Amino acid sequence: MDLNLRLVRYFVTVAEERHFGRAATRLFIAQPSLSVQIRRLEQELGTPLLIRSTRQVELTGAGERFLVAARRLLAAAADAEAAVAEAEVLRLASILDGLDTVPLILRTLRRLDPLLEVVHGINGMPRQVAEVRAGRLDVAVGLIRDVPADLEVELVRLDPVRVVLRADNPLARRSAVAVADLGDATWVFGNTEHTPDWIDFVLGFLAEAGLRPRPSPSAQTPLSAMLEQVRENDGVAAWPASCPEPGPDLVVRPLVHPSPVYPWYVLWHRDRLTRGVQAFRAAARGAAGEHGWMAAALPPAPPRRLPAPATTSPTAPRPVSVDLH
Repeated sequence: MDLNLRLVRYFVTVAEERHFGRAATRLFIAQPSLSVQIRRLEQELGTPLLIRSTRQVELTGAGERFLVAARRLLAAAADAEAAVAEAEVLRLASILDGLDTVPLILRTLRRLDPLLEVVHGINGMPRQVAEVRAGRLDVAVGLIRDVPADLEVELVRLDPVRVVLRADNPLARRSAVAVADLGDATWVFGNTEHTPDWIDFVLGFLAEAGLRPRPSPSAQTPLSAMLEQVRENDGVAAWPASCPEPGPDLVVRPLVHPSPVYPWYVLWHRDRLTRGVQAFRAAARGAAGEHGWMAAALPPAPPRRLPAPATTSPTAPRPVSVDLH
């Protein structure tokens, strides 16, 4: 005989409540249906488990013995489910080492789901998106302008972008720096191949202020290398709040006119919403609430949804649903 765990759970609930009505309420099912299911279990076992009366429910001798074994059975089932959960691995990447968005989300994730194993690497956003689509990453975190039809997206952080410059730069004496006043500055952009999305974002708000610097190709990815270029060349660089403090001889000042905000999105494959992905999304929302990530500014325009490749007939692109909470 193959015991149905659902029926066993029903029996244990009735045995604990000693009342069909209260047990049905706990189980969110109708009382007549619960009574039928318990009788089905008794028929499968070939013996009555309960003595029913108009006021209460009592256990038979067989019911008392079965209750002990039933609780062990349910505990073993829960252990089996936990063993499977422990084996799940969440694969993700950060765009750069040193930014605090992903580490802060992972710190919250460890509190919410300490058994979830995480494999964390470093990849530029275009590569992350490709890896999620191919099934080699579970989530991507960063800026995306166009969302492929097979991915879903959720906004989790609005990251104010500031400027880092040398402490002896005359602009460092200001409380805030207008973007247009940086027209003569030497801009440091970082790796043009690794983070083209970030560089396009910076060029976008510079163009809004009438500035059009040309990024020079750079193999320097670490933030420390960018800061060294700022020091050596009396340069400037866009510096989000997610970046660490720049260290000696450098200062960070807010940007105005415009005051750019970098949007961080979590992306996942629409057909692979695993327990790990759901836990990561919950952790991202938790970190956003704890650190006030969504209070920085008005949200940017949502990314565009790319249409699915046409098969027999074209389909209209679905609108993006951006969760601001």
